[in-house]
Amino acid sequence: MRKDVITYLMLSLLTAVFATSCSEESGHDPEAGGRTVAVDMVIATRATGTPEAAQADVEKIHTWWVAFVDKDGIVRRVESRDPLLTTYVEEERIEMNVPTGTYTLYAFANITPEALKAETGVEFIVGSTYPSAVETAGYTLVQHWASGTDLPMSGKQEVTVTGRTNEVFSIEVVRMLAKMEVKYSNESSKKITINSLKLSQSATDKVPLLPNYTYLESGWDTDVPCTARDYLRKYNELMAAAPVLDAYAGGTAKGYDDIFYVRESQANYNVTGRYLMAVNIMREGGHPEDLLFALTKDLRSIYRNDHVVIPIILSDYQVNLDVNFYPPIGGYPAVITEESQEGFYCKFGTEGDFEIYPKVEDTYNGYALLYGTGDPKFTYTISVSDPEGIFTTIPAVTPSGEMLGCIGNTPGKAYVDVEITVSRTGASDQIYDRRIYIIRS
Repeated sequence: MRKDVITYLMLSLLTAVFATSCSEESGHDPEAGGRTVAVDMVIATRATGTPEAAQADVEKIHTWWVAFVDKDGIVRRVESRDPLLTTYVEEERIEMNVPTGTYTLYAFANITPEALKAETGVEFIVGSTYPSAVETAGYTLVQHWASGTDLPMSGKQEVTVTGRTNEVFSIEVVRMLAKMEVKYSNESSKKITINSLKLSQSATDKVPLLPNYTYLESGWDTDVPCTARDYLRKYNELMAAAPVLDAYAGGTAKGYDDIFYVRESQANYNVTGRYLMAVNIMREGGHPEDLLFALTKDLRSIYRNDHVVIPIILSDYQVNLDVNFYPPIGGYPAVITEESQEGFYCKFGTEGDFEIYPKVEDTYNGYALLYGTGDPKFTYTISVSDPEGIFTTIPAVTPSGEMLGCIGNTPGKAYVDVEITVSRTGASDQIYDRRIYIIRS
């Protein structure tokens, strides 16, 4: 099961324990269908593994309906919520009379049958063959999900109605959007206005109508090719004014939580295989500036109903990388470096030793931090990936803080993941991730 900051929903079937007579157990075949019996149905949306209650009404069930399809593919009934009930619930239980037999349930919440037909052409008509297109239908979800709009949900479950006493079955509906929670905190010496947030998101407006329960259980296939486009949240347009965080004065930093909902997507739209994010801020007395972030490499996909929490610490520190190259006599002396939202690139045209040294600058006080000593100070660790064998000496960190390695004659690309930790007395550590791409042309 996927864990960490992501919470998710999977299908479960709940049955009650009840007493039955020997004649009931041996005298009726539930597959045959037939006599009508009283049962209770529970429709719910909830998390398993790490239970988490919905924080807002839009994450709950407002309206719902369920189509019962028998083993011959015929729609036998469509059950829906009482229109007089307008409360938001995470679970609702109703009594009904259903012929015994095996059914596939197609459940929808916060999507009316009329809206489903208009969007997908799918319609469940009692007495008719079920619309098989429901299995592969797509559903349009706009990139900017309107605040206060109920989240659409869907689910599919096979149940067998046996006619036992006090029989209960359950169908769960899965939210079709993921929940993003960006938690800003200001640990800098100046007030900061947060102007906007930009992240790369799925380029398509359509997602599958029904959830893939294999993905819910074990994660999305990250080898599926995908494209993306930027999703921009301008805070002065979303609220009365952009949030302003007071300067850090010790203790708990001033913060702001931004919660919104996004379509499912994957991070393999770029060479880093990581989600990219840019936050535009303005420090007190300064000018707008972009801060670039590459999210954790463990977050390779965002699936429906995931809850992704992204902490962003705004500080006075600026992280840079210095590169020195020592090619042999007659080699090309230059190394081409470039920094982008995807990472830091070093392109070498010949073999030779190289040195990379992270630099951390305190932009408020105007000095550079020392490696491994002082208050504040910085340290770092690296992880090297060289699938094409371009290194003759694998990069390693020396006791004095340089990263040393050697490029050979084999063309190709490798990368080094760098995790830089800034430590200072009385404050939490600040961690910066950088990926350095090393290219031998």
